[in-house]
Amino acid sequence: MLAVINKRKCPAQSAICRPIQVCPTGAITYLEDENEPLGGKISIDAALCDGCSLCVAECCGDAIDLK
Repeated sequence: MLAVINKRKCPAQSAICRPIQVCPTGAITYLEDENEPLGGKISIDAALCDGCSLCVAECCGDAIDLK
């Protein structure tokens, strides 16, 4: 199982994204993107995700699930 983001629930702000800080593999990052409504997005690299689920517990918007 790997972490996936529900973009509708994600606040997409790097300053408040706890999953970025707790991910032990560095799979979760913030990408600036002027085409996104908030100027960027949170991204999960499936190749780096080990399915530990720490991000699920830490996500303030309940936007991350394991699938």
